[in-house]
Amino acid sequence: PARAGAVAEQPMFRDAFTHRRCLLPANGFYEWRGTVRKRPFWLTPGEGAALFFAAIWEAYPVQGHTYLSVAVVTQAAATQRRPLILDAKGQKDWLAADTPLPTLQALLAAPQTALRERPLANLVNDPKLNAPECLTPLS
Repeated sequence: PARAGAVAEQPMFRDAFTHRRCLLPANGFYEWRGTVRKRPFWLTPGEGAALFFAAIWEAYPVQGHTYLSVAVVTQAAATQRRPLILDAKGQKDWLAADTPLPTLQALLAAPQTALRERPLANLVNDPKLNAPECLTPLS
């Protein structure tokens, strides 16, 4: 991840932030909470809605191949980090090549989007399971 507070200045991300911004669509994401035993939560914008995460990308040519890499921009959220979620106007500004730096910096500092949070059973922690059952609610 690329931290929102440093993405514009860090040498690793600076050029991509200036020239290669993109969006990653999602219908939700996992967040783990707890101190002794972490519990998974599924965060979504609501039924049927989509999220768009701010991201940057880079191309790395290696021996005749070009590998693409994407980094999600994250913001501090309590004791964790969450993807920077952009609304329709924010998406347009993020993707526009002519968006002024102050506007981009305002997006990076924007307040977190309110999300629906649902505690899940621990099925998501099983690396052999990659199926809809991972979203089974905690009973």
